[in-house]
Amino acid sequence: MPIDYRLVYPADAVEQAVPIGALTNPALDPRAAAYASRVARACERAGISNAAVVAVASVAVVRMAMRYGPLGKDGHAYHNQDHLLELLEDKLPALLAQAGLTTGGREALALFCACHDLRQREARRHDHEPIGANEAASLAETERLLDAAGLSGNTLRMMLRFAIVGSTFAAGNDENVQSQGAFAHRLAGWMDGSQPGWRDDPIAAEAEHLARMAADIDTSNVASPYIDFAQSAVALATEIQYRAGRALDAAESAAGCLGFLTEGQERYVFALQRFASREGRAAFGAQRDANAARVRETGRRLRERFPAGSTPSSGHAVINAFREIAAQAP
Repeated sequence: MPIDYRLVYPADAVEQAVPIGALTNPALDPRAAAYASRVARACERAGISNAAVVAVASVAVVRMAMRYGPLGKDGHAYHNQDHLLELLEDKLPALLAQAGLTTGGREALALFCACHDLRQREARRHDHEPIGANEAASLAETERLLDAAGLSGNTLRMMLRFAIVGSTFAAGNDENVQSQGAFAHRLAGWMDGSQPGWRDDPIAAEAEHLARMAADIDTSNVASPYIDFAQSAVALATEIQYRAGRALDAAESAAGCLGFLTEGQERYVFALQRFASREGRAAFGAQRDANAARVRETGRRLRERFPAGSTPSSGHAVINAFREIAAQAP
């Protein structure tokens, strides 16, 4: 991964408006302060006491709220501060309970949770690495945050670089996804071809292992209680239609919502979401397997509600039916 993405994906207005240190401003929006407090508590529970790491994670979550959440004007239903906080507060502790990580590894995973989705509307500006534009831009911003916080250690940077690169999943900004799921599954093989000998570097080997755990955290919504997993599917369906400029109360959003909440969810669970680490399987596997049967049954019943040839009135109609059926899942 020789590209310095900081040179390719520059800072945007939000990054410039919320530098390291901005969260100490007494005029800060109380909601931003609340997000930062939650991040600090999550880091404490994860055994992270490095104030610079906590500051980076806190700024990242607040920036996410300003770009895609309630502190901004481009609200995304899934990729917002709540996604990051769920990973930090719920999924990270579950994985750490299964992984004997060093302090540096815990810090890297916490920063991954906070920083991996920072940018969501990026056009591809690099040609030589199989990494998504959003991931590359998020990595660039993360590395600038590390610079500003004085976190200059090579180990942490390499771990984050591998983790964010390995989280590449979506191919573009629509319903399409890579046929093989998270890039973390193929990261080692790609490194073999692009940088032979990397396996002899113990830091790189540790970073590749951490990238596989990070990929499992990133897809850990499959291991939420089923009603929560179903709600994450609704959020993603809503976000996809929003990004495409289709209103949920319009008929033009119905087909996209129906496809995503049936075939899309089944493809995600049964083809794309594969555990990349033994720690991820141990932490999330049992609930994921229990949810899989529910996904298939929910999809079957939703197709019965809207059989082939029928025309749902709107995306809202499809989502409401999906929620009703998911709530009844055993």
